[in-house]
Amino acid sequence: MTVSYVLQLKDFFVMFGIGLIIGVFFGLLHIFLALKKNVVVAFFSDFFFVITATAVLIISINIINLGEFRAFLVVGYLLGIWIERITLGKLFAKGYRFVYTNIVNGLKKFASSRLGRIILR
Repeated sequence: MTVSYVLQLKDFFVMFGIGLIIGVFFGLLHIFLALKKNVVVAFFSDFFFVITATAVLIISINIINLGEFRAFLVVGYLLGIWIERITLGKLFAKGYRFVYTNIVNGLKKFASSRLGRIILR
């Protein structure tokens, strides 16, 4: 059996991309935690994420490398998640906070306005 470095590099980048997608999924899952800080919700969302991420890793390795476990595939997967969390994840978190605070401030202004007092009476 010959070793094809090009195919291994392709597999690494595919797993890296899957890791990026899982990182985005993790960020979207934590929107709910940013809105309401609840320990039970945090526990179950983290538990759900870990189960999902592990299943995606195992299924991806089975599909991409025909079930043959290679450490570089796991490294690519974890590197993708980590890169997304330190780059795009922080950018999205700032965007979530910005949108959330603007919605809350807009609703407070509406509630204190004349029309808001009539409607919310």
